[in-house]
Amino acid sequence: MNLELLFEQPSWLIALCVAIAALLAFFLYRKDRLNKHLSLWTRIGLGTLRFIALFLLSLFLLHPLIKTIQNEIEDPIIVIVTDNSESIVLGKDSTYYNTKFKEDLEQLNANLGENYDVQSYSFGENLNEDSDLAFSEKTTNLSAMIDGLYGRYSNRNIGAVIVATDGLFNQGSNPLYLGNKLEAPLYTIALGDTLAKKDLLIKEVANNRLAYLGNKFPIQVISEAKMAEGSQTTVSITHKGAVVFSESWSISSEYELHKNKAILEAKNVGLQKYTIRVKQIDNEVTLSNNAQEIYIDVLESRQRVLVLASAPHPDIAALKASISSNENYEVTSSLAKDFEGKIEDYSLVLFHQIPSLTKQGNTYLDQALEESVPSMIVLGQGTDFNVFNNLKLGYSFKGSNGMSNDVSGVYAQGFPYFQLEESTQSLLRELPPLSVPFGDFTVAPGVVSLVNQRVGTIKTNKPLISFNQSGETKICVIGGEGIWRWRMVSFLKKKSHSDFDAFSTRMVQYMASRNDRRQFKLNTSRNTMENERIIFEAEVYNASYEAMNSPEVSVILKDAEENEYTYTLGRTAEAYRLDAGYLPTGEYTWSAKALVGGKTLSDKGSLSIAPVQLEGSNTQANHKLLYQLSALNGGEMVEPANMMSLVEIISNSGEAVKISYERTNLSDLINIRWILALILALLSIEWLVRKRSGSY
Repeated sequence: MNLELLFEQPSWLIALCVAIAALLAFFLYRKDRLNKHLSLWTRIGLGTLRFIALFLLSLFLLHPLIKTIQNEIEDPIIVIVTDNSESIVLGKDSTYYNTKFKEDLEQLNANLGENYDVQSYSFGENLNEDSDLAFSEKTTNLSAMIDGLYGRYSNRNIGAVIVATDGLFNQGSNPLYLGNKLEAPLYTIALGDTLAKKDLLIKEVANNRLAYLGNKFPIQVISEAKMAEGSQTTVSITHKGAVVFSESWSISSEYELHKNKAILEAKNVGLQKYTIRVKQIDNEVTLSNNAQEIYIDVLESRQRVLVLASAPHPDIAALKASISSNENYEVTSSLAKDFEGKIEDYSLVLFHQIPSLTKQGNTYLDQALEESVPSMIVLGQGTDFNVFNNLKLGYSFKGSNGMSNDVSGVYAQGFPYFQLEESTQSLLRELPPLSVPFGDFTVAPGVVSLVNQRVGTIKTNKPLISFNQSGETKICVIGGEGIWRWRMVSFLKKKSHSDFDAFSTRMVQYMASRNDRRQFKLNTSRNTMENERIIFEAEVYNASYEAMNSPEVSVILKDAEENEYTYTLGRTAEAYRLDAGYLPTGEYTWSAKALVGGKTLSDKGSLSIAPVQLEGSNTQANHKLLYQLSALNGGEMVEPANMMSLVEIISNSGEAVKISYERTNLSDLINIRWILALILALLSIEWLVRKRSGSY
């Protein structure tokens, strides 16, 4: 370790410190008559002590820095990542992977650990710190695993990465597209068998998650047969124990896809479970992929939404497409001059720049308010603000003159009506600005903001998207035009419209929902997959229908075997929320309660959790991918029986070597305690000697 003293001030000030300290010591012990009785050598010694102490004290005034240079050596890191997905043990060699393979992997870890820093992980949907292998992950995402390693080990001394997998993935992008992202040799242990085995499976099921009572709905099934030429089987769909669809299948080739389309009728309201099955044949490699369950939520009716505009605008198509992404809504869009329907026939009307300067559509807005039809109003350069102000909706606007501002949005924390996911809140900060009419925009005290205005980097309390209630009518005002850019940029950033569509759907759900005057209500998704978290949200109101969150809210979840799970919901700003995590597949009922004013309020419902069955869609290992991935990253592919050879291969590669680097640290000299102790010791010794000599 090297030390160096640095000064921020000119070097001549050091000489000045020496001179000042020397003069003070000289005048004290050479000129001061009170010290004349001391011997010459005593005065010289005491003067030297005083000089050193004064010099160090004056030196601190120059703010000297200590520069420390320390050489450190980092051992090479070997990362071992193992595929923990179900596809590994679907074949007949599952016993090997649960016994001998795990033992060999532990031995490989131990052998490499003698010379390297070995870090072990498992992966399925994501990279996991837990390296214990249960082969239970429902999905495989190789690209997410590589991204996870990059996030942890970027700019670290990685000697090698070892990935044990069968090369099959059903989520994320092809890992070959990532290139040599890890900048380290990547070795693969090729699990599974590349030989095709006899197998029948449900490859894909396409169905709507919602249907409406009395309507017919399709279920499309794609089945796959491997090495089953000449076999006979049947594809069937059952509902409540009865077969509602059945079709025979004669397999005529080694590899064959078979498509079935069933048109079924929704006869019962609520969650309906359907089981699709392809009848097994002899000697299949696995039977776990022969059946698949789906749940369809049958509703009594679909809500109708109208998008009404005074003039053509790209916002109209974007809003219609976004709202239509939810099957619960039937969306109609029209120019006001062409509209011939009745406003009261709709659950929600979205007025784009109505009331308008051209008077197009103004009467329809009046009708909506008169009939208490929930209304969303998008403001823009075509809005007639005199008419808008006279509606007395809780908003007032002065100004504009055809001018506009570019205004971005930021989520208003504590918004009470519904909660946006963190990904949606983050997306709002990245979306482009809306074109907001220039002027003074004021709102009444009852207006609640979902998205506030942000001008440049300055956040304001002015609403960009807000909600109010005029009498019995729900009102939402979007303060600017150009929301089509939000949907487009959302797709560019996430390669999907899902985040923006979820954002718009939450607004529409709140606006289109009928006024529910219950004092207690709990909501959750009725139909989820087993890899989705179960979220409960609850609202409690007092007798005056004011939101409150002081009572305790609990929910009991009961599965088909009558097993009960009890939870207590956590409090948010004015409501309640519970993340119940992941639950086993099946059908559940729930009952919730809250004690308000000595009265027990309750709510109940049901939900289903469907299994994820992606891992059984392919049982033939993809070693070609593993070979290409290793070659692309400067490594090799080995068979499980030869995994111990990786110890010698890595050692001979010359890539896994120790790295020496310098660590530089700057600290103030005054922070070094032993120097302060030295000064105190010098002054103490001087004082003691003078006292013993009869001085003071």
